[in-house]
Amino acid sequence: MLRFIHLFLFLLFCSSSFATQPGVSAPECKAKIMTSDQDLSLEQYKNKVLLIDFWATWCPPCKQSMPFLNALRNELKDKGFEIIAISVDEKPNDAKVFLERYPVNYVMAYDPEGDCPSKYGVKAMPSSYFIDRDGKIRYEHLGFRKSDEPEIRARVMELLQE
Repeated sequence: MLRFIHLFLFLLFCSSSFATQPGVSAPECKAKIMTSDQDLSLEQYKNKVLLIDFWATWCPPCKQSMPFLNALRNELKDKGFEIIAISVDEKPNDAKVFLERYPVNYVMAYDPEGDCPSKYGVKAMPSSYFIDRDGKIRYEHLGFRKSDEPEIRARVMELLQE
């Protein structure tokens, strides 16, 4: 818990110095894929539209966004759309237990060192980053409400049509 308090304070006061900007390449970070414990590599998603979603088990809006994101991913995966969700939970097992109860079809990763939120400048839970087919960050979306669904869909469709 202390690690997350430090991370929160660090992000609160320093996120602007690490924040990603539209048009820059999506940074690699030290996340691991939950199902295999392999290192996550964004390189394998080149030529796909990618949504990177930072979430946590203690985040009510994250839980609300997952069914929508899962349906969107399943609908558009054949058109080149994929989602990677990176849990910021301190204990990876917390996320694994959560996902047993609320499964999704997209890639789930965890961040054992707390490296990813600082590289992306995460400011809220959830925080989503829309990556184009060239690996560039195009949009950032903070939080989630049901009313955000049309905007999220529109951004994904825009990137798929490019």
